[in-house]
Amino acid sequence: MIKPEDLRIGDLVRVSQDCMFPKGTMCVVADIRFGNVFKDKKGAVGLSAVGDNDDDGLWGVWGCNIEGIPLTPELLGKNGFKEEQHQKDGASEWYDFYHYGLGINIVYEVEENKFAAYLDGKKLREIEYVHELQHILWALGLNAELRA
Repeated sequence: MIKPEDLRIGDLVRVSQDCMFPKGTMCVVADIRFGNVFKDKKGAVGLSAVGDNDDDGLWGVWGCNIEGIPLTPELLGKNGFKEEQHQKDGASEWYDFYHYGLGINIVYEVEENKFAAYLDGKKLREIEYVHELQHILWALGLNAELRA
């Protein structure tokens, strides 16, 4: 579950249970309604499915029905990050992915399944989900449109 107040328009998320979309559908956040409340549910999010060419419009989903899309090396590659370095030393293994157009490094520690974003060699923060990477890119004034 992601709190609606932790989202931004354009974030990529995944539906965590069947609702207006089947469970597992990857979507783009198009609207956020913090004040919507129904019983124990708080905050509604307007979503459109990734790759939906039918222009069905937005479907409202409760914040408790969405989750982050885990960041993976494959998703980084799909979004222009190139593997610059791979090191394996005993039990320690990590990859360094760099995006030439954005100037950002993402380091992936394999044994801990952890990602961290770096700018000019300085660690910005650890990240786990695609929308967290999008927030870093937006904060830096960079293009945050990523593909799932």
